[in-house]
Amino acid sequence: MSLGARCPIVANDGAVVTAHAAHDSAQLHHLPLGTMVVCAEKSKDDSGRERVRIASPNGWVDAEALGAAVPFSKTALSYDDFLERHLYITPGDHYGLEFPIDLAGLRKAGPAFLTAAFHVAEVLSRDNQVTAIVALDKLDIRGASENGLLTVSYARDEPGLQTELFVKFPPSDVHHKYGLLRLSNGEIELGRLSRERQLPVTVTRYYFGDYSSYTGNYILITERVPFGIDPVEPAYRKGYDHEVPSVEEHYEVLTRNLARLVAAHKRGGLGYDIEAIFPFGKAAPDFQRIENPEPRLDRLIDFIGRVAPQIFSPAVTKPELLKKWREDVLFGLEHKDKLLAYMLSNPDYTGLCHINLNIDNAWFWRDENGLLQAGILDWGGAGQASIAQALSGMLMMPEPDKHLGLVKRVIEIFIEECAAQGCPPIDKEELYFQYKASIFSTAIFMFVTILSDALDYFPEEYLASLECRTDPRLLESGFYSAVIWIENMLQEWLEEVTPGDVCRQIVARTRCSSS
Repeated sequence: MSLGARCPIVANDGAVVTAHAAHDSAQLHHLPLGTMVVCAEKSKDDSGRERVRIASPNGWVDAEALGAAVPFSKTALSYDDFLERHLYITPGDHYGLEFPIDLAGLRKAGPAFLTAAFHVAEVLSRDNQVTAIVALDKLDIRGASENGLLTVSYARDEPGLQTELFVKFPPSDVHHKYGLLRLSNGEIELGRLSRERQLPVTVTRYYFGDYSSYTGNYILITERVPFGIDPVEPAYRKGYDHEVPSVEEHYEVLTRNLARLVAAHKRGGLGYDIEAIFPFGKAAPDFQRIENPEPRLDRLIDFIGRVAPQIFSPAVTKPELLKKWREDVLFGLEHKDKLLAYMLSNPDYTGLCHINLNIDNAWFWRDENGLLQAGILDWGGAGQASIAQALSGMLMMPEPDKHLGLVKRVIEIFIEECAAQGCPPIDKEELYFQYKASIFSTAIFMFVTILSDALDYFPEEYLASLECRTDPRLLESGFYSAVIWIENMLQEWLEEVTPGDVCRQIVARTRCSSS
């Protein structure tokens, strides 16, 4: 029974979870037959009985109460099946209700669909109905989805029933849509979970959501956040942290929210079925192997070092640093599966996470005491993942002069809040080590593919003419946040221990353990 194995409780009378390995230590939980758990540690009590510590709810059970390991299903739509099916209207996996797959389809489906959807989601009384779509306006922002502002009317008012809503569908671009398939189901499940039980973080009120595994389509309808209407702060843009007042305070609030979510999962405070809903490791960011990455990587390096070095700090444009970065990136791409396996090898460094908790994926306000509070948005890819990956997803685009210091501070805050919330101990050095490894899991893929390809839209003469990183033309171009991300990534290679060093250490450990 290996660490990280997913095992069912097979004892007919369930399993008692105790505080320590000793069989007679304090009882914390009683898990019913069939509950899926993840093995985090093995030991024996004084009598020689085999005992296993499980990750959630954290505690010890008898090994004999556990069945054989059951890996989660990795079945996914093939690209050919997706192309054939992605425009089909099919019933959702959860409610069995056919749902529209874009804004035009929602407009056509009209109040009848919304009434049926809100009824099955139990957010609208059976004797009430949606009488009209008053407005449905596309939200014209760049992102990983097609979003709309939906205004409806009802036959009658109900306490807490809102008319100003937000609706989300997959992106219209076919290739982009297929590439994001793995992210959508977690967001729908999290929204539904927020309807059924109390979460330790604030989220938008859920009205309806479903997903079709047959087509890859989804729909999510929630309350609309009143950005910019007192006391809610304006919506912030990813990578434009210079526009955020007291930005470090905002990151602290986000970090404590993430820690509270992880801790609630570890304690069993979200229920005993979380492993069944969000299988261990399934949400861990990963990517397909990149064939022949060298030309695109070299193009990106040429952009940094020759075409537009003036929009980066001098230290990260030095030829020797870029040469080393190139070597490490190619090595990391070659061994990316080993890095992901390492980050999932100890369940204590995983948990139920938001994997992209940037400042633009939240809304903020100050309470009556002036303390900053946050609600969390855009849960695409939510699930059990590496904590380090979740933190690196949060820390992609702070202001470069604050980046490295903020990374260290966020890790300290996360560990502090987890300890306060009753999590198993987390070692700061190990989490920082895994953070550096996590940079290879998503960021490098994005750099070598999407960011490199994005250079097609900007003539070399234009990039070379930019005066500095704060040139108004760059700020307004949509590429500014990418430049911030690249700068922050390269700064990691100025540290005494770089992500490349960490990557090579992990690969060396893997070789030693397998020999």
